[in-house]
Amino acid sequence: MREEVITLIYQYGKEMEPQLLLGLKKKKFGEGKYNGFGGGVEKGETLEEAAIRETLEEARIHIMTPERWGKILFTFDSGEQNHLVHFFKVRYYGESAKETEEMKPQLFNLDKIPYEKMWEDDKYWLPLLLQRKKFKGIFHYDSNSKIKNYKLNEVNQLR
Repeated sequence: MREEVITLIYQYGKEMEPQLLLGLKKKKFGEGKYNGFGGGVEKGETLEEAAIRETLEEARIHIMTPERWGKILFTFDSGEQNHLVHFFKVRYYGESAKETEEMKPQLFNLDKIPYEKMWEDDKYWLPLLLQRKKFKGIFHYDSNSKIKNYKLNEVNQLR
């Protein structure tokens, strides 16, 4: 099973609408979908270190103190390896994200999140994260990349 991290960058300030920074995946698994920034955890790396490294690699943003808000196991009929994904949220100030070989960053107002261009599961767990609710779950995708079944629970703490 592949262990991964996804970091969602939440931007807000005194005189600005809250926004979410997403990246349009340009290649490999998830190509053409908007997602948070992330990827595999390397040997000897903590989840937080992986979140910081992946965000720097994919969006050229230096984040600090990512907060873990969720954990979901993704399984697939397509033969794709199972993914245990840890979701982080970080408040972000100022530094502009830059397009990389892998991702094209774009800011979205919270009422304009492009769920129709994201993984189908995002519409279930992302509202919980934005409401500062912790969650755990499992999503199983069929061979056509559609959710076959899922279970998602709000939790008090993650282990």
